[in-house]
Amino acid sequence: MSLRIIGGTFRNRPLKSPKGEQTRPTLAIMRKAVFDILQNQVEDAHVLDLYAGTGAMGLEALSRGAAHATFVEKDRAALHCLQENIETLKIDQKCTWVGYDCSSALKKFDKKNLRFDIVYADPPYAADSKLLEEILLFFDTHDLLNKGGVLFLEEAFPPTLTAENLSLTQLRYIDTRSFSHSTLHQFRLCN
Repeated sequence: MSLRIIGGTFRNRPLKSPKGEQTRPTLAIMRKAVFDILQNQVEDAHVLDLYAGTGAMGLEALSRGAAHATFVEKDRAALHCLQENIETLKIDQKCTWVGYDCSSALKKFDKKNLRFDIVYADPPYAADSKLLEEILLFFDTHDLLNKGGVLFLEEAFPPTLTAENLSLTQLRYIDTRSFSHSTLHQFRLCN
């Protein structure tokens, strides 16, 4: 499968992806939908790409004017491709990448008082709704999102997360959309 950036400064630039099925890049149709939703929020935003894989979501955001992208990916092959993609696009100064698992990375970011405007989390589809709920609850109980910030969670279709039934105090459930074999949940920090 040919993976390319679909919009902005780096439009049509190819991205390297590891061989095998360990990494599953986000579909172009879903990336387009996310950035159609975000529209003017991307410019100068700080983006967090969790379970980044090739970095397609964060790199797409940088291509569309984001100020900085932080990538979290623990798989070595995917992390190597991500680093190559960043070097090829010559945007090292706008990127931070960490080779931790998601939970450890979020705890470190919280200790450092890092804040993000856009978060995209795309855990392996084999993960159950419990992992998605843990991610949501972490963002709901910690100050990692700026006011008005958006959190997207991707999972396989049919969805296992019943987002509208969760007891969230800071995050507000916006909607759930399905694209082929994928589902996208959207939340916003309104407080």
